[in-house]
Amino acid sequence: MNHEPTHPEAPNALTRLALDLDRAYPWCTYRILGTTDGGRPLQALTVRGGSDRTVVVLAGAHPDEDTTHSLFHLALRLATQPALRTGVTWHLLLAADPDGAALNHPRRSPGITGYFDHTAFYRPTTDRQPLWNFTLQDPPGFTEPKTTLVLRALLDETRPDVLGDLHDSLSGGAYTLTTHPHTPTTVLTPLVAARAGVPLAVSGDEGGDPLTHQLGPGVWLAPDDGGFGPGRRTSAWHYAAHHHATLGVVIEAPTWIVGPDREDGPKSAHRLRDAHARLAACADALPDLALTLHGEAVRARLGLLLPLADQEDGREHSIGPVTDWTILRVSTALAAHAIETDGPETAVEAAVDLHHNLLTSTKARLRYRAVPPSARVAYHLGALIAAVHGAPGLEALWSRP
Repeated sequence: MNHEPTHPEAPNALTRLALDLDRAYPWCTYRILGTTDGGRPLQALTVRGGSDRTVVVLAGAHPDEDTTHSLFHLALRLATQPALRTGVTWHLLLAADPDGAALNHPRRSPGITGYFDHTAFYRPTTDRQPLWNFTLQDPPGFTEPKTTLVLRALLDETRPDVLGDLHDSLSGGAYTLTTHPHTPTTVLTPLVAARAGVPLAVSGDEGGDPLTHQLGPGVWLAPDDGGFGPGRRTSAWHYAAHHHATLGVVIEAPTWIVGPDREDGPKSAHRLRDAHARLAACADALPDLALTLHGEAVRARLGLLLPLADQEDGREHSIGPVTDWTILRVSTALAAHAIETDGPETAVEAAVDLHHNLLTSTKARLRYRAVPPSARVAYHLGALIAAVHGAPGLEALWSRP
């Protein structure tokens, strides 16, 4: 079987692979775990290598991040390389948010313009992300998405030793979060990054995550979100860690490497406030933001810009490109909302033009290069195998069968 396209489109290529592996190998089983609120199947591939330990792996928890490419290669390696599956039963969730994935489309280019294409981009608000709709106490004080209920059932059924969650950060270096200190991850992460050819994050600010407790180069403790209480949302990995003593491993590979130049903090703050004013004015001229999912995303993220500006005012140098990505997530969603609601023609044009202007100014200011998909795959797989099998697993991963 030839199952290594240059960059398979999710989810179809991954689903086809899972079905082929199910037919080809008795230790591989494809199944549908349930359906989403939108009626889409939640698909999993189980690869059995023994009953000693269990690992669950999530891809696509943030549907704008194409981590299904890495899961494709992981599934293929597990199915065909006994050393990687020995002693472990793996459950690979092919897409952790199929409804969100349906609103993202294949990107035309690997650059910033292609990524923030308002006709092809959707990033749900946190309260719509299945990964972040868990609760540590029952009954919850909010309605859990069907996808979250299916994910929770999988975690309760399997009680995994390790829960791997694959992500793509937009810039900065590669990094890994763990729900508790884990020596193999801490020791081996620099080796994994070097082998993948990607730099490690040196600051918890680079990827936009509030990271403070560094365990080693490129490794941080996953922030404790204080998820107790029926109305408090928490992540799948904190849920699994709390209920099943699972090691949660969140693996972030960078999409772009951005030059080290940083503008002055106050200058960045001015840019954020200016963007907020222009975006808010455009939003006021359009139909109600509550009418669309994109509009909901605008409303949630527009409110991040002014607090971020206040933080930048207090810094000598800017936090970096995370400020740009925050602005562009708002402008992309606003342009999509404008088109979807078919508002006044001048208001729609203004929203789309503003988005294009913000894209152009960002590209002109940043020096960046795309990280090849193969390098992101190498970091995802290396970090995950290091967490599950340690150094012997990396030796097996890096020796092609």
